[in-house]
This record gives sequence, structure tokens and C-alpha cells, in this order.
Amino acid sequence: MSPTARLATMAGMRAPDPFELNFARGTMLAWEPPAARAGAPALLLLHGAACGAWVWAEGFGSRLATAGFEVFAPGFNRAREGRAAGLADFTEDARAALGALRRRVVLVGHSLGGLVAQRLLDAPAVAGMALLAPVPPEGLAWANWRLAMADPPLWRAVARMAEPAGSPAEAAILRRALFGPALPEILALHHLSRMGVESRVALLEAQAPQPVAPAWGLCKPAVVFGGRRDPLVPPDAVVRTAAWHAAPFALLDGMAHAMMLDAGWEGLADRLTNWLEETYR
Repeated sequence: MSPTARLATMAGMRAPDPFELNFARGTMLAWEPPAARAGAPALLLLHGAACGAWVWAEGFGSRLATAGFEVFAPGFNRAREGRAAGLADFTEDARAALGALRRRVVLVGHSLGGLVAQRLLDAPAVAGMALLAPVPPEGLAWANWRLAMADPPLWRAVARMAEPAGSPAEAAILRRALFGPALPEILALHHLSRMGVESRVALLEAQAPQPVAPAWGLCKPAVVFGGRRDPLVPPDAVVRTAAWHAAPFALLDGMAHAMMLDAGWEGLADRLTNWLEETYR
């Protein structure tokens, strides 16, 4: 189906609401497509730092489901047995969600969730991945150092993501890093108010180079999207991630880091849908 025909079809459908499912390591949101696409893989959406599955419930998950895909979004547990969770714990959370689905899945990972997706790519049930502003295989140390030199207030605000909510001034600084200027202020503040404390262990581990196999070596398709206004995972890091996986990429004008919530997220969802349709015919 052409993009124009698909959009016309979607316009006549009611966007599905998410419902909650339990699995071995927690809960996940799920969206049932109004008209399932025959033979299409399910989508497992993995959220980024300081967020939760709720980021996909602001419209993005529903739009993917309306396009014909089964959509699932687990949350990561930030503490395990009295200790802060690390990247291995997040990967096991995603692996447990994958096992509960018992079907072929494409991983869609944002930011820290994009790193988890890359670590999970070799799982047999994974058919491919789409990355949104992902932590690169090289880790975040270089991007973090550059941010500290170029924008110390933003660097300090990002560093406090492992602590309780900071000052209103820090929230304003994070707003310009996470969202582009086109997003209405009331929406930006709403999203910021829902963000929580991230595991310091996971954030520290994400600074270092990661044990990530390239997608081409696993014979699995991948695609990478980034925002031209993103100071947290800057465009050059997006390009290097795409090069590592020999994957196509797109840098989207006007978008900052929280791409699935930012102004223009509908266009991003449609780009992802187009790639899925072309890749998994």
C-alpha cells in the first residue's frame, strides 16, 4: 500500500487505546491493530532514560497499531533486589517481554532503550530493529564530554537525571534539549513532569563502549533516526551508529531528543511504518 493510500485508510480508523499485560518481570502496554497486517512482525518499543512505557502512549504506539502492527511497550525496572539496575538488567527485562510475546518482533528503541535494543539484536525472535536517537555502540562518553564543554548548564541538568527532580531552571534547560521549539510549552511541561529518576548504574555503564554486534553481521535489517536539534545524541553519533550497523538513517529537522513526544512525531511514526512495510513485505 502506498503511503498516501495508507494514510487515507488510517484516517477512517479509530486509533486503538493501550491496555496492560503482565509478564515475568513486570508489565507492558499493548495496542491491537484495527486491521492486522498479514505476516507483519510485532513491534517491541523500548523507552529511554528517566521515562517509562507511557512515552509511547501519547500517540506513537496507537499510530503504529493503526498502520496494522501489533505493538507492545514494556517498562524497565530501575532497581533489582535492593540495588540499582544496570544495562544487563534492562536487557533481561526486554528479553523477558520478548519471550512472553512468542512471535517475531522488530525492536524499536529510543535513547537508552536503543542501546538495549542493540544488545538484544542477536535474540532469535528479533527480526530487526529501528533506533530513535540511540545511545551509540561507542557509548556516550565522547558526546557527554563534548556537551560538558559546549553547554555546562545542560550537562549538569542531564547529570541530575539520577537524582530527585531538580529546580525549575533545570527543567527549563532540559526542555530545550528534549523538545524542539515547535512543541507547545504546556505539552513540554506535561511530559517533563512525568519523567522520573534513572538508575545511576545504567547511566554510568552507558558511557563506555558496548558489546554490540553489527546488524549486518547478524543479517538483520536496521534503520536509525535522529534529530538535528538533539544535543544529547548529536547527529554525528547517529551517523556513526548507522555506519556500524550498515543501516540507512535520517536526521529530522526541528526534532530534539524525545522524538516520539516532540512536534512532528507523526511524521517520524510514518517514516518508521514506511520502512517496516518496505522491509517486511
